[in-house]
Amino acid sequence: PVELLPRLHDWPERLDALLRERANQPFDWGLHDCCTFCADAVMAITGVDVMGPLRRRYQSAAEALALTQELGGLKAAVTGVLGEPCNPALCTVGDVLLLSNDGREVVALCNGASAIVTGPHGLIAVTAPDVLAAWRVA
Repeated sequence: PVELLPRLHDWPERLDALLRERANQPFDWGLHDCCTFCADAVMAITGVDVMGPLRRRYQSAAEALALTQELGGLKAAVTGVLGEPCNPALCTVGDVLLLSNDGREVVALCNGASAIVTGPHGLIAVTAPDVLAAWRVA
C-alpha cells in the first residue's frame, strides 16, 4: 500500500505559487491536464512526483484514454499513486478529488468547499462538485 506523503512545512506557499503560475495556462495533454496539474500540486505540497514516468506516456486525448484504461480507469490510476480513497468529507485544501464533470471523470484539487480543475484557458474553480472519490495528501 502507498504511504501518506508528509506535507512540506511551506506547502501553502508552494501550492499558492503553483496556482498563480498555472492560473491562465491553457489545457495541454500530458503537460497541463487534470492529472499532471494534480500531480504538480502534490509535488508542490510534498516534494514527491507521484506521476513519475507516467508523465511522458501521452500527448493526446486518445493516448491519455489508452493509458487510463491500461491502469484500470482513472480511480484505479490515482489509487495506485496516492493509496486508497477516503471519505470526501475528510478532504481539505491540497487533497485530490475525482469528479464527474459533464459526464466525464476528471481529477481535481480540493480547495475547501470548491475544487480546482484545468480548463481550456486556465484553472477553474468548481463549486459544489460531484465527488466520486477522494484521496488525502497528508
